[in-house]
Amino acid sequence: MQNTQEIKNLIRRRLLIFLLSSIPVFIVVVIVAFILPPIYVSKSTILVESQQIPQEYVKATVTGYVEERLQTITQGILSRSNLTRIINQFNLYPEMKKKYASEVILDKMRKDINLETIQAGGRRGQSTTIAFTLSYEGKNPSIVQKVANVLASLYLEENLKKREAQATRTTQFLQQELDHIKEQINEYALKISEFKKAHIGELPEYNNINVSALEQLSRDLDQADMQIRSLRERKVYLEGQLATMSPSTYAGEGGGGGGEFRAAPEERLNALRLQLINLRSSLSDKHPDIIKLKREIEELENRESGEKGTSEEEKRLSDLKNKLVSMKSQLGEQHPDVMKLSKEVAGLSKEIEKTKEKSSSDAASQNPVNPAYINLKTQVDTIDLETSRLLDEKSRIKKKMSEYQKKIEKAPLIEKEYESLNSDYDNAKLKYNEIMSKLMESQVAKGMEETQHGERFTIIEPAATPEAPEKPDRRKIILMGLFLAFGVGAGLAFVQENLDHSIKSEHELDEISHIPVLSSIPVIESDEEIKRRHKRIITGILIGIGVIIAAIFVIHFFIMPLDIVWLKIQRKIMITM
Repeated sequence: MQNTQEIKNLIRRRLLIFLLSSIPVFIVVVIVAFILPPIYVSKSTILVESQQIPQEYVKATVTGYVEERLQTITQGILSRSNLTRIINQFNLYPEMKKKYASEVILDKMRKDINLETIQAGGRRGQSTTIAFTLSYEGKNPSIVQKVANVLASLYLEENLKKREAQATRTTQFLQQELDHIKEQINEYALKISEFKKAHIGELPEYNNINVSALEQLSRDLDQADMQIRSLRERKVYLEGQLATMSPSTYAGEGGGGGGEFRAAPEERLNALRLQLINLRSSLSDKHPDIIKLKREIEELENRESGEKGTSEEEKRLSDLKNKLVSMKSQLGEQHPDVMKLSKEVAGLSKEIEKTKEKSSSDAASQNPVNPAYINLKTQVDTIDLETSRLLDEKSRIKKKMSEYQKKIEKAPLIEKEYESLNSDYDNAKLKYNEIMSKLMESQVAKGMEETQHGERFTIIEPAATPEAPEKPDRRKIILMGLFLAFGVGAGLAFVQENLDHSIKSEHELDEISHIPVLSSIPVIESDEEIKRRHKRIITGILIGIGVIIAAIFVIHFFIMPLDIVWLKIQRKIMITM
């Protein structure tokens, strides 16, 4: 009971400040609730249609989540140029154009546009956007509906443009990459061609051919060696027979049976001289036969004189040798005379050998007349020519064997570089084929986007003209104003109560003095105090009326004329009822 009485006393004491503060606030909130302009909202519902052609047949080049594409499209539509064009087209926000900059107006329009996605459950518990609503709010219902439809159309157009542009960019990029790789393939092909020309016969594919050729050359070399040995053996045999014949031996008729005989050089020389005397009797000295016969006679005379000189030197050499043997037996080998005589014998022996060699070469250089000698000599010369040819062939074979051997030895090093070039060429071709396949798919996907068979936006519910305003909710505003007024009044009463430190009851006195209170006398107001209390009440009422009048003045001159406010209030009351 005591607490109830204290609460009653508190209400009685602070009722005036509560009413003076809460009533004006509530009145202002009510006025604001009725004078706020109605806001109409028009919505369009746009369906996100999936690709019309199955993904197994045509793979789209435009990928990613719908939400990401919506954000990208929204940023493009809410650009300065698009919004400015729409504002100018429908003359939006005329009251703001006189007071605010264009950036403020554009921000206001961006806030008035709202996009909400509609999602459905997908695979693995993931939600998928299947549609979205696009709304626009404003004061004029018809204009709001038109702007909402324009925005929806822009979303559809922008989606098509972006998908076609992305498909085109993908196709162009793949085409550029394909051209670039084609250039690389041509470069690699040119390098491989030049490499083959520079290393012809040394490439890996020539290894078997080179080995076979080297084996064949080795067999040819062995065969040439065998032929050379055979020819040399034949030459030795023929030279042995040739050494037993004289090139100057000729054949004649013998007595009785007509056999073959050999003539001595002296006899041959006498016969030629006799033949010369016979020819001179009928021919002049300038006749070719006489000149030839003279030359032959001269050669035989020179040979005979050389043989005679050689015989005399051999006889002298024999005497010196006998003398040397006698002196060695008497004086010894180390005696100076013996050593001098030994040198003389050695020098004379060399001269005799040189003379014999010269005479034999002269005899060989003269024109032989013996047919058997000529035949053997021809065979020896033929063998020499064939041997020389075989030696040249052998040298050629060895040179070619060396070339093939070098090719075989260089093959592993060349093979590594050749395989590297081929690997680069094959990789480039694989990449070319891969990008070519992707390019063909991209071109098909581009055609699908151009014919609008890919993913697209479709308006399933166009924006309609709103019949009732979406905002403000006046009931909520008045209810909130009621709570606000009560809170303001209670707050001011609470503050005033805490600032008042006077003793208001016997319990407070008991708590302060710690002396028991035996009795209490009720407040007895004098006439003067009653007049002051009435005066305070009147003053509070006048202050409240003044606040209301000031609020009405502000609304009339700075927000909206009161007659228009009253008409709007009447219309809202009628709509609410």
